[in-house]
Amino acid sequence: MGVSRVSQIEHGEAASLDVTARHVEALGGRLGLVPGFGDHTVRMPASG
Repeated sequence: MGVSRVSQIEHGEAASLDVTARHVEALGGRLGLVPGFGDHTVRMPASG
């Protein structure tokens, strides 16, 4: 991944969830989603 692409991701430009998940994984993390349904939330992994 090139420097310009990393910059785009960091600035929220043209980043899909899959690309963002790979970027986070490359930094040693895991991406997750927390959708909210009124007073109830559900934690969901977005990356392996």
